[in-house]
Amino acid sequence: MRVLGLVPARGGSTRVPRKNLAPVGGRSLVRRALATSLAAGCFQVVALSSDDDEILAEAEGLDVVALRRPPELSSETARAREFALHAFRELGDFDALAIVQCTSPFTAPEDIAGAVALLETSGAESVVTVSVADAAHHPLKMKRLEGDRLLPYLEDDRLTPSHELEKLWVRNGSVYVFRRDAVERGLEADDIRGYEMPPERSFDIDTAEDLAFAQFLVERGDRA
Repeated sequence: MRVLGLVPARGGSTRVPRKNLAPVGGRSLVRRALATSLAAGCFQVVALSSDDDEILAEAEGLDVVALRRPPELSSETARAREFALHAFRELGDFDALAIVQCTSPFTAPEDIAGAVALLETSGAESVVTVSVADAAHHPLKMKRLEGDRLLPYLEDDRLTPSHELEKLWVRNGSVYVFRRDAVERGLEADDIRGYEMPPERSFDIDTAEDLAFAQFLVERGDRA
């Protein structure tokens, strides 16, 4: 199975300006994602998709294709399916696509390789990395407010101890893998499998606080 590894990294970022170039452990988030994708050893081609010259320069010295993304595919409203189809059109014939997010700096090569392998062995249309949901965010613990009246979000509002709650998973934002047909349908798939990643590697940077904490973890030696 020929798989394209794609690291998307547009230049604009509303919450954290120039987030994709932010350093964590001495390397930018983009550079970390590219190096991890190459180390996974499961891609025929690894590509960096961006509209930004400074970000595209992060591919220098690596066996990576720097793919310039058109401006219309780089706005806040642009969707993943648009840059995914652009990469497929520009880079040739592949059986599958793996999107590796640079905002997940602790993704390991084995996480990427494992998700790609699951796609191939399962026959599924898509594989997404997941992590176990924190018990504090379990649906049975969720509430809603009507005025100041606290009401259950779900009808079943039992005071169940956390260790007795059904285990649930959430997408952790690290890796998304799709077969070609699913990419051509706009990243739409019915048969989706989950590849579990450990909590310590399931870290998504969305805010300045997330970025500062990731930098702190690396500096303290808690993350590679």
